[in-house]
Amino acid sequence: MDKFLIFTIAGLSTAAIYAIAASGLVVTYTTSGIFNFAHGAFSMMAAFMYWQVHMGWGVPALPAFLLVVFVIGPAFGAIVERGIMRGIEGATDVVKIVVTISLMIALIGISMVIWKPDVARPVPAFFEGQKVTIFNTVVNYQRLMAMLIAIAVAIGLRLIFKKTRLGVAMRAVVDDRGLLQLNGGRPSRTSMMAWALGSGMAALSGVLIASEQTLSATTLTLLFINAYAVAVVGRLRSLPGAFLGAVILGLLESYAIGYIPQDAMLGPISLQSSKNAIPAVMLFVVIMLQPQDRLRAHGVSRRSSGSKPVAQRVALVGGAAFILVVAGLGSLMSLTDLNLVTTGFYLAIVTLSLVPLTGYAGQISLAQLTFTGIGAVAMATWGANGSLVGVALAVGVCAVVGGIVAFPALRLSGIYLALATAAFALFCSAMFFNQVDVMPGGNRQVPRLQIGPLSINSDFRQLVLLAVVFAAIGNLLVLLRRSAWGRRLTAMKDSPVACATLGLNLTSTKVGVFALSAAIAGAAGAISGRTFLADTLTLPGSLSVTMLAVVGGIGSVAGAFFGGMLLGAFPIGATIFAANAIGIFGFVAVSVKDILVFSPGMMGVSLGSDPDGAAPQLALGYRAVANSVPALVTTAVGATAIWALAKFDSIGNWSFFAAEMLFIFGVVPLLPLLFAPAQVHGRRIATAIWLTLGVLVAALIPWDTAITSTGLRVIAIFAFLFLVARTAIGIFGVNPLDEGGPQQVEPVSPDMFGLDRPLTRADALDAERGLGLQDELLVLTASDSAGMLRGAGQSSSAGVTA
Repeated sequence: MDKFLIFTIAGLSTAAIYAIAASGLVVTYTTSGIFNFAHGAFSMMAAFMYWQVHMGWGVPALPAFLLVVFVIGPAFGAIVERGIMRGIEGATDVVKIVVTISLMIALIGISMVIWKPDVARPVPAFFEGQKVTIFNTVVNYQRLMAMLIAIAVAIGLRLIFKKTRLGVAMRAVVDDRGLLQLNGGRPSRTSMMAWALGSGMAALSGVLIASEQTLSATTLTLLFINAYAVAVVGRLRSLPGAFLGAVILGLLESYAIGYIPQDAMLGPISLQSSKNAIPAVMLFVVIMLQPQDRLRAHGVSRRSSGSKPVAQRVALVGGAAFILVVAGLGSLMSLTDLNLVTTGFYLAIVTLSLVPLTGYAGQISLAQLTFTGIGAVAMATWGANGSLVGVALAVGVCAVVGGIVAFPALRLSGIYLALATAAFALFCSAMFFNQVDVMPGGNRQVPRLQIGPLSINSDFRQLVLLAVVFAAIGNLLVLLRRSAWGRRLTAMKDSPVACATLGLNLTSTKVGVFALSAAIAGAAGAISGRTFLADTLTLPGSLSVTMLAVVGGIGSVAGAFFGGMLLGAFPIGATIFAANAIGIFGFVAVSVKDILVFSPGMMGVSLGSDPDGAAPQLALGYRAVANSVPALVTTAVGATAIWALAKFDSIGNWSFFAAEMLFIFGVVPLLPLLFAPAQVHGRRIATAIWLTLGVLVAALIPWDTAITSTGLRVIAIFAFLFLVARTAIGIFGVNPLDEGGPQQVEPVSPDMFGLDRPLTRADALDAERGLGLQDELLVLTASDSAGMLRGAGQSSSAGVTA
């Protein structure tokens, strides 16, 4: 009995902290409609800040507590709302989720930069050493204080939401901001106050847990992810429901610690990590018990996606060119560079798996690395000799698992679907990848392929293989996008109501696209030929994949490649700047390297200003090149010539890098202008001579010997690129991105005519062309119009007479 009381009280004290954290999550979601995935990171930052103020700066415990909970925490929440969340109002669920995930990842990186992970930071408990006896069970004052504070928070929030004008305004702002403003409310200030209150709750839970947990950025953030399950018990809107969920979760975790031995087995399954799986199981079960989402009709968005369907011929040519470029560049790389770039290509295939699911169908998955890990384990189990049969089995297993995960979640959408996949990732991380039979020693080696007589036994061959697979899957996705099923996916994304009205079977469509996405992710693991660590197949890893896939441009194959390479490139950047980046200013080197730690998260945070991602924006600068045959030929010849100089050792690799970067980013965008018709003004010959000299100088400079610091060398190369490109634009007199250059104007859809402005004659002509009609069929001369009017008048008169 004493043991039961001990673990009950311990569970209730943990439940109190979960309840406080979940209450802040409920407040922000109820008032803004944004589920803050960064809420746990808010708590983590508050815990570190409390340590800094109390232990680092020597401020007494009570003033430090008040400063962090009532000043720093709310102020940070207000800043986040004003600077980030206000910019994504009205955005899609994908953008809202990815922005908050990005903020979480950025805060984890920032905390690691400020508070180095290799330094222990113990935090003394409140009322240290003081205890009280309850039912013959000794309880320290801090745990008792946490339970009392949770009760006070529950009562206080209840009074705020039910009895105060601010609380009523907070509940109204998410439903109809305009109506609130008409009734004298201030929606912007109300949202800021709500985020300040929610952030204060996160800070309070972080400070209370600081003395009971090791201060680790990732560990603390994952700990507070447990509050997701607690909040979902109250359907993200009910504070009493959230507190009930906190009690259930806290007690279940505590009883698991007390009554499940470390060596307990359930058949062949070890229950050693069962405590860590409880929040995931609870989250998934509670989500499955949620009522089905209603189909809601929203206004049609007038903003078109930046990604347009690609012609299959263009995709085939682009895929072939992509393979040739990768093979050419790979032949110049060292073994170290090949290994790093291969990682980026493997991750690019993982991000590619999100294109049909999120880019086409608008569904959200936060478990892509989990499917990749399952594919890797399946390949290591059934394809130990590197056979294609093992790959096929791995892909099939992942497709089946993806369909199984999707099936119970079919009733859900938006944030609940994202949380369901997150629960699956958490469960697999705790109960599958930690099994000794699955990951002996915490890792699993995936064999490289043996394709008939061809053995993928080198890093170069592995790189080419990944490029071929990426190009093949990319072409299949382009074909899918233009097929009837692809149109069904995009229709489901645009309007589920319209799909249901037309009688489309969305159940089979959702299961199919989930299975396809999981199969592609599993294929990435099966052909990766690398060693997988159990610690890397976690929810944060999958969150990073989803974040950078959307940042790159989730609606296109090019965007997936961009996102995957970003995910693989940041470690390369950290390696480059790990030494002295500038050569003489050591503190700058540290700053540059540290910035790379949280840069991926900051890129995702900026997504609100450009939901289409980076790839469509980058493509704008090269769209004119694709429509100019002379520009395309010059691009191919120039890039090949520079590569040949490096291949035959006429120039070094760094000179090749400098010349190729200048050619691609400085010369190629200007080529359409240089080959434009004569009526386009500009000093073409002078500009061409300048650009040619710039590329030659970049190729002839011995960058590796002229600048010993690798970081400074990279900075100098891009500074030289910028100087040459800007000077060329100045000589020519026209910027390719300005209105003076040849711009490709997107045709306006005939469906939009007359909606945003009065219909004009020009609109009628554009409509004719858009509908594929000949101009002369609808364009009438003045005499034709007069004759028709006379005929109409005579008919009208005859009708009246009759």
